Amino acid sequence: MKRELLHRFFEGKTSLDEERQLRHWLTESEENEKILLHERMTYDALLFTPQKEKNRRKRLFAFTPRVISTVAAVALLIIAGGLYLYDRSSHQEQYNTILVPPGQRINLILADNSNIWLNANTTLRYPTQFSRKNRTVYLDGEAYFEVSKNRKKRFIVKTGLGDVKVTGTSFNVEAYSQFERFETSLFEGGVDIFNGEKKLTSLKPNEKTVIENGVYSTSEITNTDKYLWRHGLIAFDSKKLEEILLTLEKYFAVEIQINANQLPQHTYTGKFRQSDGVDYALRVLQKSIHFSYQRDEKTGIIYIK
Repeated sequence: MKRELLHRFFEGKTSLDEERQLRHWLTESEENEKILLHERMTYDALLFTPQKEKNRRKRLFAFTPRVISTVAAVALLIIAGGLYLYDRSSHQEQYNTILVPPGQRINLILADNSNIWLNANTTLRYPTQFSRKNRTVYLDGEAYFEVSKNRKKRFIVKTGLGDVKVTGTSFNVEAYSQFERFETSLFEGGVDIFNGEKKLTSLKPNEKTVIENGVYSTSEITNTDKYLWRHGLIAFDSKKLEEILLTLEKYFAVEIQINANQLPQHTYTGKFRQSDGVDYALRVLQKSIHFSYQRDEKTGIIYIK
């Protein structure tokens, strides 16, 4: 795909034939989506715009991305590969997709005034207009929701590992598909946790449910520091190095090779700024936990010794 065509698409200057061509190209492979994301980041226009332009986008797309720090993500908005413009007369449901780059985060407001924070390496898919029956969004990654109350229209978060159904509440969902672990934490209101059509449990404020290896468990939330990611912080409370490295893999989309038997079994409590990056986090950890690491410049893999 030519860069000039992608940039015209970002500017809204493509023809219907070009939008159809781009939409088809996006569906051919995940690599094409990554190329589009890279070009969108290079173009660097989606979030860093005057407020008037943001307001115009809110009216057109029914959401408002906001810069949440000086190093906030340029999150990629794919209006279903051009479906908003090309298929708006179709009876098929039309979707927006937001991809948050590794090491970044984004805050947005949906058309129903629900407020959502998306963590690094997260994908959120939602309809351009909610149906009359419910408000359903699709999540792969981590998000914090403040859902506007509407008892007649439930808000549903679907993931590949578990679903959350609410009417109006504040909660966090972590469900990165590649890690096969689902966790929902409730802070206000009430939520129901489902596995397909089967209801697993209901949560009260300050409770969380984890689904892992086909088993679910519910417990009390004893430390809220891990949810500071909304403010750009990665926090650990008495975590072993192996657990911390797994979190870094998740947020920065890097592969970290370790030998768990050779790792020190100390625990670490602390916070990092997400904007400082994975190398800075590793250097800080080295001051408290004895280990060395090396990055393969060709593959990007980090080896812990």
